[in-house]
Amino acid sequence: MIRRRICQYKPLPLVDATGSAIVISPDSYYSEVLLLDPRNPSKEILYLGSATNAGYPWIFHGSIGIKPEYIYMYPRFPSGQDIPGKFPNLDPIRPQRGDDFGYVNSEKSPYECPTDYVEYVIPPGFKIGFEFYNKDTERSWQPVLNVLFAVYWFQILTPDKHGKLIARIATREVPAAFLTVGFGDTPISMGETLMKDWKVKPLSLDEAASLGR
Repeated sequence: MIRRRICQYKPLPLVDATGSAIVISPDSYYSEVLLLDPRNPSKEILYLGSATNAGYPWIFHGSIGIKPEYIYMYPRFPSGQDIPGKFPNLDPIRPQRGDDFGYVNSEKSPYECPTDYVEYVIPPGFKIGFEFYNKDTERSWQPVLNVLFAVYWFQILTPDKHGKLIARIATREVPAAFLTVGFGDTPISMGETLMKDWKVKPLSLDEAASLGR
């Protein structure tokens, strides 16, 4: 990592593409939305539109706190794709039914102190969507979020220049943090566009460990 910058949007009231407040009726579902800036809803908060910035690749990494406690939030990453938290042998998660798994609420990630219950790693060009369910059977609520992220600028290590270092990182001889884009058994591919823009080709752990030997 070359440097980082902490970015926080608190409070972030949920709004639609017109900037109007999203208020969810009792015991009701709200379909997938992106997190938009209430001041200018044409802007997506968790989106990097270019592969690099200031000469370096960059990514978002962070977590989201939520309130009130009645609101269940179901993240989809990338937008429109699978929801994390599915048991391998169960049917798909149904946010429209308020299923009791695959969600984040204020118990799992409190508004005042967002946790890594769901850890979001968002590369350039990827969008993350959210669906919501109001579990309160009597009152409507507007979801309010605490979006706490860091932007990381980093240097890409290449086999021809940094082969021995890559191998030592892969074999844990050199301490390093590993971030997974995606969730569990559904990691997200970089895609051809980002590989081209970053001028990289991903390696398996075994391939990385064998470099410089």
